[in-house]
Amino acid sequence: MNAKLTGKLDGYMTAYRVSCARAVVAEAERRGLPERAAVIAVTTTIVESTIENLTYGDRDSVGLFQQRASWGSESERLNPAYATSAFLDKMLRLYSDGSWKTRPIGEVAQGVQVSATPDAYQPQAADGQRIVDALQVVKPPAGAASIYGVLNDGRLTYSVIDMPTGNRTHTVSSTETLGFVPVALATLNFNTLLVTSPEGVLHRVDISTNSTSLKFSAPVALGGGWTHDMLTYDGHGHLYGIADGKLLQYVVSGTKPTSGQVGMRKEIGTGFTLKNLTATGDDWLLGVSNTGELRSYKIAADGTWAGATLADRWGSFTHLLSPGSGIYYGRTSAGAMYHYFDANPFDLSGTDLDYNVEDPVDEGGWTQILLSAQTS
Repeated sequence: MNAKLTGKLDGYMTAYRVSCARAVVAEAERRGLPERAAVIAVTTTIVESTIENLTYGDRDSVGLFQQRASWGSESERLNPAYATSAFLDKMLRLYSDGSWKTRPIGEVAQGVQVSATPDAYQPQAADGQRIVDALQVVKPPAGAASIYGVLNDGRLTYSVIDMPTGNRTHTVSSTETLGFVPVALATLNFNTLLVTSPEGVLHRVDISTNSTSLKFSAPVALGGGWTHDMLTYDGHGHLYGIADGKLLQYVVSGTKPTSGQVGMRKEIGTGFTLKNLTATGDDWLLGVSNTGELRSYKIAADGTWAGATLADRWGSFTHLLSPGSGIYYGRTSAGAMYHYFDANPFDLSGTDLDYNVEDPVDEGGWTQILLSAQTS
């Protein structure tokens, strides 16, 4: 962000200031106000506190907006949500005709703050806009995540998780087994799976129903030599697998592929010693390293790749899966399932990764040995 700012915070944006600005933007969005409200508020904090929640100021002023005692108690004014809401309340009262949407940002900020330096706000308005553009709170998409699993006796499971809330709404298990316990599992689409047998044979599994019960046809063998530790499908024609630390890419050319429609093997790279692997979108992968780092990878059309660490301390997750759209699910060895949201899953950065560890999908019960989400 420092490379984009041109005002008084040019070169001075810090992680702390970002967190304060994020709180201001989040409060404006919570109230359902247009983006301009957040821009006015952030611009004001640039001038008043350089976007820091200050415990001191002129006379009895404190907080992001340097609000005086008449705005509330000290603890209230030091609460970013309260302080932002109080600022917005006054703005809406002063400009009840809605003219705050069209008047110059500096003029509106001065109207609310009644500062001794009325011309200080407008020069920072461009940076206020840039900061809001970068920090608008992107919410998880509507819809449901479809998740298939394999139990240790070879039976299949199907679960549905509501993506915005992270609540599991549906689970069914098959009564029949696959006839073997798979080594790897990938979901091609809503009713088609790929699994590998302990003998290294790739099978297609066609699901006939997953509503009130889970039923499937007998697995169809597609070929041997599939000695992969894990598989994942990116939803856009590419199947990825890891075997002996090699990341491999295959082209899948049918929704119900035959033996000749899974091939064109390409070695992407070596040294991929990951505990798990999932696809997050078209040629984007996610996995946890043996040292517990959450890693994101972009695979280019020519087979080259770029990777980055999004977060550390993810070593407790034995399974990782994603339906796309920035939604990540991590399952622990104890059977708990947690959900996360990455506002921009394609930036090779974890700064916008939202943790929901205090609100798990389930605190236990996920006993599958393999899990795979249908990735969009």
